[in-house]
Amino acid sequence: MKRRTVNRLNDFFFKNLMGDEKRSNLTLRFLNLILNRTGENAFKTIQFLNTEQNPLTKDGKLSILDIKASVDDITFINIELQVSRQNYIVERSMYYLSRIFSEQAMKKENYDELKPVIGINLLDFSLFTKAPAWHNAANFTLNETNEVITDCITLHFLELPKLKYSDIKTVKRLEAWGAYFAGASEQELEVLSMNEPLLKEALSYEKAFTNDDEMYYKYQQREDAIREENTKIALGEKRGIKKGVSIGERKKAEEMAKNMLADGVDIKFIAKYTKLSIDDIKNLK
Repeated sequence: MKRRTVNRLNDFFFKNLMGDEKRSNLTLRFLNLILNRTGENAFKTIQFLNTEQNPLTKDGKLSILDIKASVDDITFINIELQVSRQNYIVERSMYYLSRIFSEQAMKKENYDELKPVIGINLLDFSLFTKAPAWHNAANFTLNETNEVITDCITLHFLELPKLKYSDIKTVKRLEAWGAYFAGASEQELEVLSMNEPLLKEALSYEKAFTNDDEMYYKYQQREDAIREENTKIALGEKRGIKKGVSIGERKKAEEMAKNMLADGVDIKFIAKYTKLSIDDIKNLK
């Protein structure tokens, strides 16, 4: 029988791997590496929270988060996984984080008691075309001095396609986790785990997951749903229609395309990252 495999960026698998109390040590390790927290400064405890955020109004949006947690009871964390490009990923992340931050005010009276919120966005596409690094962070700073004025909301973006390494033996620990989620082979992970031993635990769970018939069936259902949605979007794009994209989102895509054209970026590259058709981009040009 053919050996079962798993797409590590499938959200059902990801939530079970990184959002379970049984494997909280993996999540804490991943977070501490992203946030560069070591020694006494490292987060030591994590409490996974309900990922469904109720609307603030009757007609408001219902937000379903991938992983929401409280770490050391001093900071909230939201981890989001995104495999298909969304031009509004930054706005969506800000919406989620601001909701988590503002909902605290319902329980506390003083603003100085509100806990900071950190958003982690694990992306299977390149988002920032002018930033070569695969891990980028954003916060609130003064324009002239670049001084951080508050840590109430911080965003981190990990763009997996940008992760490159020439010598697998010298890969840094966070890069090793990036390689894992990007689909590194078991042979590569054996080498990577020499510097990052917890990857062995992730691989062990992965094997148990694929051997669990019920879990694997649910995983396959999710893969089928993702594949069907991607097919619908692709068909829509061939007809010049981007399924589910609002006028505002299209305007943002066109504005991005104009900027990339001004910088001399190849039209095919622009089409790949804006999801606009070649003809649309030529018309903009």
